[in-house]
Amino acid sequence: MDKLFEARGVKVLAGPFKGRMRQKKWNVMESVLFVIIVLVTGFILLNSPVFEVRKVLVRGNNFLDEEKILAVADIGLGVNIFKLKIADITSNLKQLPMIKETQVARSLPSSVVITVVERVPLGLLPAKEGFIKVDEDGVYLAGAGAGTPGLPVITGVEVDLAGPGQVLGSERLSSALDVISELPAGFTTNLTEVHVDGDGQINIYTTEGYQCRFGLPQQIREKGQILQQVLSELRQQGAKINYIDLSYAGQPVVCYKNSAKAGD
Repeated sequence: MDKLFEARGVKVLAGPFKGRMRQKKWNVMESVLFVIIVLVTGFILLNSPVFEVRKVLVRGNNFLDEEKILAVADIGLGVNIFKLKIADITSNLKQLPMIKETQVARSLPSSVVITVVERVPLGLLPAKEGFIKVDEDGVYLAGAGAGTPGLPVITGVEVDLAGPGQVLGSERLSSALDVISELPAGFTTNLTEVHVDGDGQINIYTTEGYQCRFGLPQQIREKGQILQQVLSELRQQGAKINYIDLSYAGQPVVCYKNSAKAGD
């Protein structure tokens, strides 16, 4: 049984009091030990050559050169991997117009992995000195030469060009890009031009010289599937036509050369 101490007429249990004091002392020692371990660990991590950056890997790039990405990322080899400022590296990479999204991650003990999602060129806009590439969001990506394979020229659109990375705000451009992006996969390689009239009507031209009156940018996928089927049949027939009218989704109208309009 715990002894009782009398102090000024008050009886105090000695056993529990001593136990609490010992527990408190042990908690303090545990806290100090934990802090020491954290400091030692941090010192080792920040100063050990094991954690010096020796390799930077780039993933997801199809258009951009790896060397250009590495130059813009500006990650110095030999720097401690824990001292890297990931936010700064990410910000540097976003300066490249071709990069839509990017992720920078440490891969212990000594590698950094840069994963990028690139913007994909969708069309060409005429410029003073050649053409410029734009993606589905209307972002000015880079300059381009005439006749870039797989990219149709977008005409009937007026925009103010500042420089790469700029978003080109234009309702007509957005309409043209919507049509190009929603056409059947691989079909855009058969296009040479997408023209937007003043009233928003769209005409597209194929590599065979066919003109398609696409109408307003509505029911694009349905119209695209019909157009793909019509063009396949026309190629098999070797037919010569003036234009294909798909202004309204449904039965297309084909105007053959030297003939009246005929339903296809």
